[in-house]
Formats: sequence, C-alpha cells, structure tokens
Amino acid sequence: MKLGAHISTAGGVSAAFARAQEVTAECMQVFTRNQNRWASKPISASEAAEFRRLRRETAIGPNMAHASYLVNLATSDAELERKSVEAMLDEVRRADQLGIEYLVFHPGAHMGAGVETGIRLIAQRLDRIAELADDDSRVTILLENTAGQGTVIGHEFGHLRDILASSRNPARLGVCIDSCHAFAAGYELTTAEGYEAAMQALAETVTLPKVMAFHLNDSLRDCNSRKDRHAGIEQGKMGLAPFRFLVNDPRFADHPATLETPEAEAAYARELAVLRNLRQ
Repeated sequence: MKLGAHISTAGGVSAAFARAQEVTAECMQVFTRNQNRWASKPISASEAAEFRRLRRETAIGPNMAHASYLVNLATSDAELERKSVEAMLDEVRRADQLGIEYLVFHPGAHMGAGVETGIRLIAQRLDRIAELADDDSRVTILLENTAGQGTVIGHEFGHLRDILASSRNPARLGVCIDSCHAFAAGYELTTAEGYEAAMQALAETVTLPKVMAFHLNDSLRDCNSRKDRHAGIEQGKMGLAPFRFLVNDPRFADHPATLETPEAEAAYARELAVLRNLRQ
C-alpha cells in the first residue's frame, strides 16, 4: 500500500509535491479547485507541465484529486444537477490535464427522493460526464463510501455496487474506501474477523478489483454511529488494528491510501511513520 496524505495546493497545485515530500508521503490527494465554490480558475499549461514534471521526478503517486463538496449527483433539483455535472466534468478535465489518475467524489444525498432514485440518478449523471469527457481521458472516477448521515448514499457497499451496475461506463469507475466512514457505517474493522467480513462484503458487492484507493482516518465516533467525524491515527475509536490489517493486506499492495486527518500537515509525518511501522 502506498501511504500518503491530502496535501494543500496553496501557492499553486504543483507546490503540493514539496509539501508531500516534507511529510514523507508516497502518494497524495489534492483539490485542483476551490472545494467550496462552483467557479474555478483555469490551470495554466505551464502549471500543468510543472505538475507532470514533478510527478515524474519525485515518483510520488498514484495520486487522487478530490471533487468539490458542493457536487450532488443524486439530486432531483435541476439547477443543482446542472451545476454538479458541470463541476464534475471540470474536475475530470483538470485531473487529465495534470496527469492525476483518480478523481474521488461523494455519491450525494437523495434529499428525500429515496435511495433507489438517488442511485439511478448518480449512474445517469456519471454516464453523461463520461460521454462529455475527452475521448482520451484516462481519469478513473472513484465513488467514496460514506458514513450514513442523513439521506447520503453510499454507506452500504451495496449502494456502490448498484451505481456501478447501473452505469453504461463501469470501466471508467471504481471505489475509494474511507476507513472512518466504513466504521461509522457499521463495518467493524477493529478485529481480524470484522475486517475480513468487511472485505468479504466488498468482494461480494463492488468486487475487490473495483476497490482502487483508500482514505485512512480514525473515527471520533463509535462503530455504526452514522457520524462522519475524522480523528487522527491513534486518536479515535478504531485503534491501530484496522490500519495494521490494511497496510499488510497483499490485495492492496499497490493502492494509494491517503490521510485526511484533522491536524493535516502538522501531524502527517508522525502519522505516516506510525502507519509504516505497522508494515510487516
């Protein structure tokens, strides 16, 4: 497993590589645009070239971009749908421009329309994005599992399976598993038996080849709390056991796995050292 972190792009997206090196990240996740605004500034050709150059020289990767938090592909609201599809298409094009392999996004909230309707709408919008993307796009869009708050879709692995199965372009899609979200959604990862049960659930739903990346976060809340509250490594309810299982799982030996912990770059080097020490 490649161990990394979500890195700031302050000062330009290519500046993330120096920060990633400072915290000893082997891979990274970034925002390529403001995650809380619909509008985005274009990435210049020179900035994209510099990002690609640093990717080659540092060998940091494979890497992920995280889509805007505003995106909701499960919405039944026409205006929010339009903005969400446009934003996701922009995210795909920006990731392609930078040579980023994966684009992670939260599936969305059905807002009362029901899970089945939300799943159908997400798949339809993903198909539209795939059709509008450049023909030579190499970005894989990853559905992130969720904690299960409110009407958010994705806390059951079966939701992710159904989105993939409903899409006309499943080859363009995969899954990113967030450890905190899985624990909060009721997947007991703290014992060997619970971990294997969760992996079996993944294998029987989305299938393990579709699991392409991870977010490594502890949880402030208990298992099955349905609350998305990240904690630092060793700072939450999960302990080190789930992370020991993950970093030593040969099925995920080459997968990127990034921290999204509260102290961010102030704690990443220490947390990554803890995770590396779990390797056997």
